[in-house]
Amino acid sequence: MDFLIKNGLVYDPAQARLERRDVALADGKIARPDPQRNYRQVIDAEGCIVTTGLIDYHVHYFYRGTENGVNPDANAFCCGITTAVDGGSCGAGAYELYQRTVMASSDVRILNCLLVASGGQATDQYPENLDPAFFDEEKILRLFQKYPDNLVGLKTRMSNGIVAREQAEDSLLRTIEIAEKAGTRLVVHVTNPVLPLDRLAAMLRPGDVICHIYQDRGGHTCLDAQGKVLPGLLEARDRGVLFDASNGRSNYDLETCRKAVAQGFVPDVISSDINASSSFLQPLHSLPRILSKFLDFGMSLPQVLDAATAAPARLIGRPSLASMAEGTEADVCILRLKEKKISYEDINGNRFEGNKVLVPMMTFKGGVCKFCQADFC
Repeated sequence: MDFLIKNGLVYDPAQARLERRDVALADGKIARPDPQRNYRQVIDAEGCIVTTGLIDYHVHYFYRGTENGVNPDANAFCCGITTAVDGGSCGAGAYELYQRTVMASSDVRILNCLLVASGGQATDQYPENLDPAFFDEEKILRLFQKYPDNLVGLKTRMSNGIVAREQAEDSLLRTIEIAEKAGTRLVVHVTNPVLPLDRLAAMLRPGDVICHIYQDRGGHTCLDAQGKVLPGLLEARDRGVLFDASNGRSNYDLETCRKAVAQGFVPDVISSDINASSSFLQPLHSLPRILSKFLDFGMSLPQVLDAATAAPARLIGRPSLASMAEGTEADVCILRLKEKKISYEDINGNRFEGNKVLVPMMTFKGGVCKFCQADFC
């Protein structure tokens, strides 16, 4: 099916270009509008933003394979998401099962950061085992060699209650060693950190990612006692370490984020950490609601969209997914930026009233319509 999207404000993340123009979707690709072509549907996107499908860099989509997994297609397309990266739902023990079941039957594109602990995050009753003595390096490396198009990172969690304090540094260094051998980046969960964040960041390599950077659990955040961003984090950013807002239910604090962003410490990536406990519910809700919050915190529309398109596309090695150029895959979402009061809360009881909200109107994956609001087109 071919479509013509007219009158929209088109944002091309690859070119950082925002312009009013028409866009055609033909034969699964973005195409030049053809006045002679008989389109399946002409869509009036007046007052809307037309851009590439959103990329959620941190999800939990191992539906029914883990307790916190959500249904991928039911959660992605209504949020404008066409590509997602699972943030360590499974380790080496269950990865191929995940691939041959949930991933194989889902239309949304699912890539993975493999958890370094083989058992994965199967249950909320107890955490994964991050004792480096039990890391299955041989199998992890074999999987990265066998599935280079799907495995895009190695994941670990450096949190009190998840990894023992006396093991934490050894566990992290061992994980970095395995990531180095696999030729991949490391993504580190830092809620309630077992190591000071600046010390942890100093151990990471350029291209590694710290997720949940705006958390406020355990008394150690990205801010010092005076409310200033830790100099060690700024130094890590200068070296190429990246920071993901990665909201989640328990991994984000409104006040910490607001203060950090006001100082220019904006996220490189904005992801949802969507999970069964807060899918479409506060304090997480959905990726569009999370993106909207950062607009109210003062980031520009291109900055916010880039954090959910261009930046994650680079991290997964698929820059074409953040391009509106002719001939690229027709993963496209249409968003309306509404001016209305919108309430936010976090796990710590903080509340914030915003007045901007990005609302997905329509989502295409490979040129196929996967979602449309009931009152749109």
